[in-house]
Amino acid sequence: MAQFRMDVDQRRYFCTLCSTGNITQAAQTLFISRQGLSKSMKALESHVGAQLFERGKNGVTLTEAGRVLLRYIREDDRLWDACMADIREASEAEPVSIRIGLLSMYVGYEQKRELFASFQDDADIRIEVVDGDHDAFWQAIAAGEMDFAFTISPPDDMGLPTIKLANDTLAVLLSVNDPLAKKACIDFKADLRGKTVIQTSPYKGRLYETAFKNHGIETELLLHDRNLMLARVSTSEDCFIIQTQYAKDLVTDQVCMRPLVNAPIEMDSTFVFRADLNDAARAVALKLLEASGKQDELDAYFAEHKPMGGKSAARSGQA
Repeated sequence: MAQFRMDVDQRRYFCTLCSTGNITQAAQTLFISRQGLSKSMKALESHVGAQLFERGKNGVTLTEAGRVLLRYIREDDRLWDACMADIREASEAEPVSIRIGLLSMYVGYEQKRELFASFQDDADIRIEVVDGDHDAFWQAIAAGEMDFAFTISPPDDMGLPTIKLANDTLAVLLSVNDPLAKKACIDFKADLRGKTVIQTSPYKGRLYETAFKNHGIETELLLHDRNLMLARVSTSEDCFIIQTQYAKDLVTDQVCMRPLVNAPIEMDSTFVFRADLNDAARAVALKLLEASGKQDELDAYFAEHKPMGGKSAARSGQA
């Protein structure tokens, strides 16, 4: 037989009757009939197997069994209040999770290491670097599931606040043995015809597909693994188009870099962030923006868009 447990109504009815000591008054307080309350309490006595009330002309009084039940109900309430207090304390003690999108072409490996090192002793902040692509980052930021990302400029209709980091130009990485390596620069329209350009981003592949096809350039998607990408470039006639600043860090003995000219592609780097970025996320963002000298622009944005009460809006749901 299943163990009996009081339901919410029985518990409320019992405690109200204990408080008033009068069935009529308790029924009025509970907005139920006197007969309904009496029936509920008789059913409760039947379930627990003991008489809980002494009924008399002046009302009802608790039996010893009734006093035991009331004592445990009050203890249960006390424990529940303590439980909720402990939960709130534990929640406040947990570090704030800062979710950020950092593609390596915008934020290098060394810069990421410095970022983690800067906050490793801060028990209140936990940094989570999220993998993804440009459009996935924008959608996550718009949905409140990511705090910020280093990416390219999002579509205007998304309404996401942005800070332009650099007017970057494009470069081509190619094998040192490639005949094009002898040229001072690579012409997108002339030199890349018949070549295969390696893409590490599905978003850029979709964005540039028409431009590549119009100039007879094949594209191939490759998972964004630095070593794998460089190995492919150094051992084949494939090449890789990327921002100049990041391309400089990828040059090796087998892979060289050449400026790209006449390209119908723009790859300016942009900082995209939530309009309600909280204080912890702003601290992380400011650290990353140091390299671009854009900290003042972020501060200026929040000074202009200060929410009611003068404090940064808290992240909803802590996604």
